[in-house]
Amino acid sequence: MSLRRSRTLIACLLALVACGALAASAPGKMRTKKIGTDLCRTTGGGKFVPIPGFPGERIDRRLLPDIKYLVRKYKIFITDGYSGDPVHAANGEHPLGLALDIVPDKANGGSWKKISRLAERAEPEQDAPVMPWRWVGYNGDAGHGRGNHLHLSWNHSDARAFRPARTVYTMVCPGSTPDGGNKDNGGGGGDGDGGNGGGGGGKDNGPGGGLHPGHGGPGGGIKPRAASAFEYDAADPVVETGGIGLP
Repeated sequence: MSLRRSRTLIACLLALVACGALAASAPGKMRTKKIGTDLCRTTGGGKFVPIPGFPGERIDRRLLPDIKYLVRKYKIFITDGYSGDPVHAANGEHPLGLALDIVPDKANGGSWKKISRLAERAEPEQDAPVMPWRWVGYNGDAGHGRGNHLHLSWNHSDARAFRPARTVYTMVCPGSTPDGGNKDNGGGGGDGDGGNGGGGGGKDNGPGGGLHPGHGGPGGGIKPRAASAFEYDAADPVVETGGIGLP
């Protein structure tokens, strides 16, 4: 092989290595924008991190404020998050760190009634989840349901397995306040489940505020918007037929 061809080959190999390193790098600096009632779009900053309180479980760190709220409100126990286990859909959200398998945390007041309330909130009608959720696996979905487990997937831009998605949609804007709450949420009132949100209050989450305070007048509450009401760069939701629930 001539010296010129050798140099050309080496240059091509170095270019491929550089491209691979670039593709494997995490998205850039985190940029978050509130785009609706309890709905945020966050671009960049993705990283797979441990879920506090659930040893061995990991998730995209941009979901941590949402998870903190779900644990507090619905007393959930997480059986799986970021995972490449073949029990999950290879092109679903578990390999992206954007899905949870959930059962009741009965040791801390959890129940299937609370899990069912969460499932209904995320998907008021079968196969019609509301933002920020992408796919909800529960009653009526194979391998899921009361007594088994609830699957929640968060919406995101197109992504490759085992790499953080560029853009993620959440209820709580990551890093918006020290406790993970939205700065724009007023205090007082209930959390708006089933359209029964309370009245407004001051900024931040006031006493008894929950995630949805400050948005409802008398009988107002939160009216969820279907995922189809928003435009986002992603393929159709992936239906899973399995998951990790109760042993």
